Amino acid sequence: MYQQTQNNFQQRTAVLIDGQNIYLSAKTRGAKPDYSALIDSMDSRLITRAIIYNVSPEGIDQSKFVHTMEKLGFEVKSKRPRKLPDGSTKADWDMQIAIDALALADKVDIMVILTGDSDFVPLVNALKSKGVKVEIISFIENTGNELILAADKYVEVTDSMLIYEWKDSSI
Repeated sequence: MYQQTQNNFQQRTAVLIDGQNIYLSAKTRGAKPDYSALIDSMDSRLITRAIIYNVSPEGIDQSKFVHTMEKLGFEVKSKRPRKLPDGSTKADWDMQIAIDALALADKVDIMVILTGDSDFVPLVNALKSKGVKVEIISFIENTGNELILAADKYVEVTDSMLIYEWKDSSI
């Protein structure tokens, strides 16, 4: 699926998706992310690595979602949420996303991170200090202004990047 064109030969790009952040943000609009459209919006760059960090709640079959993402060229990293003492659950991927991004920094020219989480501002700054251009793609209403300002480029998720028909709640 990933193509190299003459215009973007030097733009080795990694795409990291904070799956829970993007999924929940889309859900507030009554939609789900169209990951194929999101990839298509990246100007046919040479995508050298694409990872989605997925939360896999117990009892929900996500095999169709995982298969779809793998067909699109994504590595799917999944983990189950853990139960906290107050009864709530948490499955935070922030640290792993940061570790992976820093490990990839020497291998890419552009890092595209799909998240609205302002906790990633220090990561954005660290990547930029290594000479990596950082692009953030997210839902404007769920994105901290400091993350937008830290990025080299900000792209708002548009309706063309969403699917509004919910047929399967496990996707």
